[in-house]
Formats: sequence, C-alpha cells, structure tokens
Amino acid sequence: MGTIKRVGAPDDPPVLLLHPWWGVTAAVDEWADELARAGHHVVIPDRYGGRLADTVEGAEALQQELEDDAATRLVEEAADEVAALGRPWVAMGFSMGAYLACHLAGRGDTGPDELILFYSGQPPAGPVTRTRRAVLHIAPGDPYFTDDEVAETEEALRTAGATVETFRYEGSGHWFAERGSPGFDKAAFDLARSRVLDQLTRS
Repeated sequence: MGTIKRVGAPDDPPVLLLHPWWGVTAAVDEWADELARAGHHVVIPDRYGGRLADTVEGAEALQQELEDDAATRLVEEAADEVAALGRPWVAMGFSMGAYLACHLAGRGDTGPDELILFYSGQPPAGPVTRTRRAVLHIAPGDPYFTDDEVAETEEALRTAGATVETFRYEGSGHWFAERGSPGFDKAAFDLARSRVLDQLTRS
C-alpha cells in the first residue's frame, strides 16, 4: 500500500515531489530536504509503500506489481492535498514521476501552477487551465525520453498556454540528477539543483 510523506513547514509554498521507478530513494530524500531547507513544504506520494529497487530489473518488477488504479489514486490524493492548500504549487518529478506530473497538469483548475520535469514527460490528457510554466531538464540522446517525445511534450504544453523552458545537459544520461543512480552526474546535478532552486525562488 502506498504512503504519503511530508517534509518542511506546512505553511511554506508547496511542492509535490514524484519519485522515479526506483522508489523514494535516498536521492529523492536529498531533493526533498534541499527543497525544505529552501523554504518549501514537500509532499511525496510513495507509490511503492517504502519498497526500493537498485537495479533496472528490480524497478521493472516493482512497476509490474503496482495496482495501477490504487497507485494513481495515491498520486491524485496527494495532489488534492496540495491543491486544497489554496496556494500556487509545483509538481516536480523524476522519470516516471515527471510523466505523472504531466498527467496532473491535465487536472484543470486543480492542476499545478508549474512543472519541473526531469528526463521524462507526456502531453497532458485533460484540460490544462492552471499550469502556466514548465521547465524540462533532459539528457540529449536519452533513449528513455527521445527527442521526438521531448518535442511532443513541449509542443503540447505550449499549445495549452504554458511557457516552456528546456535545459539540456550535454554528456549526461538518464537519472543524472539522482545521486546513487546508474546515471548520476555530479556536475549536471549541481547545475540542475541551482536552476531548480532559482526557479522556485522566482515562483
């Protein structure tokens, strides 16, 4: 069964943090702590209920074990919690989590005000009436998020009225912003972290 974790003061600006297919790893906790120290209330729906994977095969197995309806409801429940605060909020996700963040953008008036997407995304399926900014952090040539998929995501968000900005981290690969992952790249991570914190400061 999934769980929801919360980090930071409840009165601070909210960020919904959506984990990659590894689960809520130490890398996700690191990002949550960083965001909380920067003055944000971070809500983290754990679709795996504390289980983790450290190999691609293990992550694929965890995904296959999910009860999709229950896992989707958990993310929606967390988004409802954040939206109910009545303040502008950000959906930030890594890989699988970024894909889900784009889904939340299609929630209409209860969607996030901004998206922060790491190496994944999709065209939102529902009405995008609230999301007005999306920032993508991608690895050029990423087989998990191809150039065509990047362009499709960018075009859909722009068509919906969002301002889209894309940062490309040359020489990096998928998972570059997750310490301990197979693709971690410290230089790319440090640059992405500074850009995320700057975006949130200006939000």
